[in-house]
Amino acid sequence: MFTKSAAKRDDGTRRLLETVEVRDGGVDKAFIGTAVLLGQRRRAAMSSSLELSDRVEDFLRAPVAAVMFAMADRNDLGADALADAGTACVLASWALSELNPWAGDGSALGTRAKALNVVRSRPIRELVDSVLADPRNSWWSAPSERNGQLLLRGQDDQLADPRQLPVPVGPISGWETYAQKPERAVITTTELAGSEHAEIWSSGHADLACGGSDWSPVYPVEQYRLQVAADARVFEVHSAADWHALAARYGDAGTHRGSDPNLQDLAGIDNGLAPTWSAVAVDYDGVHLSFAGMLSAVQAPVSDALTGTTTLWAWNWECTHWIRPAFAAIETLSALREPPESSYRSRSWDRSVGI
Repeated sequence: MFTKSAAKRDDGTRRLLETVEVRDGGVDKAFIGTAVLLGQRRRAAMSSSLELSDRVEDFLRAPVAAVMFAMADRNDLGADALADAGTACVLASWALSELNPWAGDGSALGTRAKALNVVRSRPIRELVDSVLADPRNSWWSAPSERNGQLLLRGQDDQLADPRQLPVPVGPISGWETYAQKPERAVITTTELAGSEHAEIWSSGHADLACGGSDWSPVYPVEQYRLQVAADARVFEVHSAADWHALAARYGDAGTHRGSDPNLQDLAGIDNGLAPTWSAVAVDYDGVHLSFAGMLSAVQAPVSDALTGTTTLWAWNWECTHWIRPAFAAIETLSALREPPESSYRSRSWDRSVGI
């Protein structure tokens, strides 16, 4: 996407291939490593370049998308309803809430299995086809918007100043492997356009309205609109293959301590290798998880012989994690005094996914 970093990406690939050859000590294994890495790149590039309408199978295999579409069908929400950005974001937040491995009742694994089963029924399959073919939903796979990034900060959030964001250094920490996030980052979410529900400004606001993640900020929540520099370098995650490619390219298998056993036991999630953020920061200023990426990548495992399994699980809304200062302007907006009182909070939606 950014031609000025192409040389760095090529250098990084050469370094990784050299490491594979030295560690495995043989031309044959180095060749296998080369083939696997090239396959990862091809899969990631193909998924990122495909139209949404060409990715139906990706969404049918993805737990978050499956739960969201099953909920939509359960509540008679058709393609027109899901074309409203606020409705789609809230449904996605509910889906993530139902799949939360730490919900306490151990139901996440069962919910995922049910949803992946019912989503292939003809009515829901037809709904998925219609929604992904709808041009009104093209924003789902849009790259990180440069002029509409919103920063939400609760009173107790220890977030870095966007203008003085420290660049990650050194090896990945245990928490970063588990959480799959840099310990210090500026996290923004894209401002929605065209939602009929003005209280849902973004995917992040939908999370606040639904309480779908473990983020429980102290109000008032400060709000800022950030303008991203034109030359900012952003890695785009639109699919599970994209996340796998990021982890494979920038992760350090030599220091990886293994997947979290509690995640595996409670939710069947093998989180696997995570990117070393200091390595990512050499080539990129941020990593963007698009709305399509959130639906199709979260809790969707990808495996290969060289890297093993990776599963993105801890990113809870459409967002960009910034690891370098990349902002041209910052505008202070009015604070949120309380959670968005969206009409969704009082709706008696059936959040089950059927049998």
